[in-house]
Amino acid sequence: MEQNKTRKLTNKAIAQKGMFDEDAEGAGRKKTADIPVKKAESIKKMRPDLRFLFLSVMGITILVIFGWGICQSIKNINTAEKMIGYKENEGIKKVEDNSQNAGETIDVEALVRRIQDKVIFEAELNKLDASVAEGMIETAEGTKLQIYVGKGTYADELVIMTAKNESDAKRNQESVKTHLAETKKAFQDYLPEEAKKVEKAVSVRCGCYVIVCVTADYETAEKTINAFIQD
Repeated sequence: MEQNKTRKLTNKAIAQKGMFDEDAEGAGRKKTADIPVKKAESIKKMRPDLRFLFLSVMGITILVIFGWGICQSIKNINTAEKMIGYKENEGIKKVEDNSQNAGETIDVEALVRRIQDKVIFEAELNKLDASVAEGMIETAEGTKLQIYVGKGTYADELVIMTAKNESDAKRNQESVKTHLAETKKAFQDYLPEEAKKVEKAVSVRCGCYVIVCVTADYETAEKTINAFIQD
């Protein structure tokens, strides 16, 4: 009996010890399992922060690129406008009256003959009626306008404007720039070679006179006009 009782107590102690060990092992596993769970929870909490940071960086980058693009566009537009203005005014020459010619009149008919004799035109120039000429170029009041144009599809042209004074002549020269720009645009698409003539047109103002010549022989035209004015 005593032995049986001792054996039962021993088995009970072993069983209790085993349960304790299992509980201890389970607790250890639970503690070990808690570590990755907590780490995972920390990572989950960090993910929104990282996503927000990434989106913020991307947003700032896009804004910088967008702003740079706008600046470049504005710069390109300004450059293009300057180039257009330069091309429209290319070949424009300004000759002021020298002391010898100050206040003197220019023999316009003689100037026309000189230009037709010295300068090469691809088409024969014919003088337009005054009413037709006045509808082509706006002039200051009291200005005498003479326009000679080439036959056919040629841009060759000679314009002479005689204003009442130098101030009106300056206004007339601005009108001529508009006329040349419109003429160039008209030829640009279907006759680009003629548009190049207009682009290099010679425009000279001397006192109350404005002389404009459109020709491929623009260098000779410039020399001829300036030489006649200064004679």
